[in-house]
Amino acid sequence: MEKVVDCLENAYQEFVDAAAAVLETKASSDCERTAATDAALESFKKKWETFKAACDQAQELVDSVKQRITANTTFPVNEDMIDIFDHSIVDFDD
Repeated sequence: MEKVVDCLENAYQEFVDAAAAVLETKASSDCERTAATDAALESFKKKWETFKAACDQAQELVDSVKQRITANTTFPVNEDMIDIFDHSIVDFDD
């Protein structure tokens, strides 16, 4: 679990850094399209895809834990108890 969290954290930080690089590159080129801005945007796109993959991996872990919690209980589990897991991952595709 710790590995998934670290992966998600690293992917997020790289994504934020790539976004900052796009803004800095655009600002330094007076918002003109240059090879540097194109490279920054391409890097940003790759980091976004990596971040989305890390989010998917984290969601799989959450779903797995959720399934184990409900499968290993001998008493009825209220769905509201499990619902907290559904709100822990942000879906940027919505």
